[in-house]
Order: sequence, then structure tokens, then C-alpha cells
Amino acid sequence: MDVAVVGGGVIGCSVAYHAARRGASVVLLEAGEIGAGASGAAAGMLAAQAEAHDPGPLLDLLLAGREAHRSFEQKIREATGLDPEYVWEGTLRVATDEQSRERLRTNHLWQKEQGLTTRWLEGDEARELEPALFPETVAALHLPEDGQVNSPRLVRTLALAAVREGARIEEYARAVGLGVEGSRVTGVRTPEGEVAAGCVVLASGEGSAALAGGIGVRVPVRPVKGQILSVVPRYLPVKSNVWGGRCYMVPKRDGRVVIGATVEPGERDPRPTLGGLAALSGAAVDLVPELSGAAFATAWGGLRPGTPDGLPIIGPVEERDALLVATGHYRNGVLLAPITGEAIAALALGEEPPLDLSPFLPGRFAEVTSR
Repeated sequence: MDVAVVGGGVIGCSVAYHAARRGASVVLLEAGEIGAGASGAAAGMLAAQAEAHDPGPLLDLLLAGREAHRSFEQKIREATGLDPEYVWEGTLRVATDEQSRERLRTNHLWQKEQGLTTRWLEGDEARELEPALFPETVAALHLPEDGQVNSPRLVRTLALAAVREGARIEEYARAVGLGVEGSRVTGVRTPEGEVAAGCVVLASGEGSAALAGGIGVRVPVRPVKGQILSVVPRYLPVKSNVWGGRCYMVPKRDGRVVIGATVEPGERDPRPTLGGLAALSGAAVDLVPELSGAAFATAWGGLRPGTPDGLPIIGPVEERDALLVATGHYRNGVLLAPITGEAIAALALGEEPPLDLSPFLPGRFAEVTSR
């Protein structure tokens, strides 16, 4: 194969789709089912501005990711006939005390200086936009260009689009190592044998660390557990993604409200806990009191791939020819999937990526050990 992708989450499926669309022969290997990991657990926010803490490379990447989704939405629908349920109603970050008000005010000012669309709202104005908000809401930051998507549906749509472009997807195909000749990676080893490829892409979240480590490459990705629950209110009380200090909520087109998410570094059991769900439930009701009467639907958890510096790892491994890494996206895998897939597919086929990847390269972690 021209390209072997390890990992069937939203990043891996995007890489497979973009590479196959360029005419490459592609195989994607997934240890379980497509979208069964962090991608399938994500709330699906496309919150480029809400996620950014200051100007810099991450902000630039998040904005590029959001813009890529806007053009990608129509393209993926036409390719598959499926609807990933995009919603572009913005994000409302809410302050409930003076300390959180000051933090939001700081975000508003630097984003305005960067030329981004941002709107400062006092408490009464925030409740005019979202009347169900906590009555004591102090202020809010409205980011109207943010959006959301149904993450599990997006993964399935990407997988179908990749197959229709000629990619081969193999579920329950576990990668146990990488084939190497000299400095070149030659393929992916599975219990059934080696899958030879001209280029290998590691896009399996935390699993990328062990595969890379097996050939002396450091990819420091650790799990950060997140718990999420969903409820079904009598009617959707909010239109925007609403983000308070202790939770966020995402109103879905099917009538659910998705509420997340805990942040539990190093926890490897993805199952939700009573304490985690109690904390989320209490925070959600404090933020939007009308949710107290909503019917509980379900709860789940996922292990997001985090990195030491909070930036994703995207690009080639300098000392290992034909090895590309696309992991460590933490909370922003869904947001960054189209742009990451396009960039990695371009690199796999010897083309220039559509953006500067230098801040995100694996080499910043001194990837090759003495082994």
C-alpha cells in the first residue's frame, strides 16, 4: 500500500479519506471498531475560540481547523449522502462570579485585538441571548463563529467517504509493532503478518506512543479521561454551546443536551463514575436550572490523548523515514480532523502541507532514543 494508517478514530479516518482522495492506495487498521475510542466519546464542539487561551500556534491551528470544517461539511455530505449534523450557533462562555468575569474579559480583549469575532455581554444581555441561563449570570463572552457536529456520525461519515475513495478499512486489526529496515519504516506488524506500506501514519491516540517506542521514537501521549452524560429535556433550553466554569453543554439536533466533561489525567478506566456524573449534573443545573427536570439518557467516558505541552503531534519523524505521526489532539481531535487529515495526506504523498506544522512536529520531544 502507499499509506497504512494505524487508528480508526476521527483523525485516522480523515487521513485515510484525504490520502485516498489524492489517488493513494490506503489501508486503515483499527484494533476495535471505527470510532470506538475518544472520537466516539467526544461532545463534538468546534470551539476554536472558546478553546484558545492566548495568541500563538495553537490558536492558528484551531482557527484553520474550524475553517476547514465549513468547506468540508458540504463536501462530505455530497460524497456519502450522510449528515454529520453540523450546527453553527456559536459558543457562549459564561461568568458566574467576578473572578471568571475578569478571565473572560481578558479573553475578549486579546481576541478582539487579533481581529476575531467576539461579543462581550453583560448579565442581562447574556440572558437575552439564552434566557434559560442561571439568573445570577454576571457576564458572558459570545463567540458566534464556533459550532458543533455529531462526533460519532462524523467518524462514520469519514470512514464511508474513505472507502468510497478506494481506501480499505480493517476493523479488529491490531497493530503490534512497526516494520523497519535501516532508518526506514516499511509497514505495520499485526498478529496475522506485516502490512507493507510506503508510508505509515500513527493516528491511534495514546496507542501511538507504544508503537513508536518500539522503534526508539518518543511520542509522549498520555490519557486524560473525560466523562460525559446526556439528557433529554422537554425542549432544548439553549441554542449555543454553553460553557461555564465547571461544565459545558451542547444542544444536539435530536433533542439531547450533551454535558461534559471531567478532566482526569492518567486515569485509564473510561467508564463513568458516580462522583464524576454527580459533579457534571450539579454544574449543569447550576448553569441552566431548567435542566433539573430533564430525563437522564446515558453516560459514557473516553480517554483523550494529551501531550506534555498541550499541543498536538503532527508531522514526520526526522530520523525515521516514511513515518508520520498524527496524535495528541487532546480535546480538539474533532475540530482538527479535516485539517490534520489534509496535512498528513499531503506529507505522505510528498506534497507541501496546507499550513506550517513546525510547532507541532514530533522532533520537539527529542523523539529518537539511544536504542
